[in-house]
Amino acid sequence: MTEREQPSQRGKVADAILWIVAAMIATYAAMALPLPYKVAAPVFAIAAIVAAIRLFRLASKGDHTMLVWLAGTAGLVGALFFGGVATSQIIMWGPTVAYEECLSEALTDRALVACEDQYSQNLWD
Repeated sequence: MTEREQPSQRGKVADAILWIVAAMIATYAAMALPLPYKVAAPVFAIAAIVAAIRLFRLASKGDHTMLVWLAGTAGLVGALFFGGVATSQIIMWGPTVAYEECLSEALTDRALVACEDQYSQNLWD
């Protein structure tokens, strides 16, 4: 590679890492929203997965440190985890809506524990 091409390759890698970070932040933020809006979380998680795969392809073409591979792996694992959690909450729509409503009305620690117990029971029913 010539010196002129190296910064563009490094720039592409840096951009891919930034896209992973942005998609992970968006996934986490969407998971904190109530359920109708939580549907966006798996979409952002898929975007993070695509960005991680793009980063792996870019890293395999050039001479990059292990930190690039580590960033891609961490982004991929995080996206799969957060996307999986959000997807499971979407699949369990009814119990999750009831849990979120209970949390919004809970004023004490005892009420929060009761909400969690009710959520656990609703998931297994």
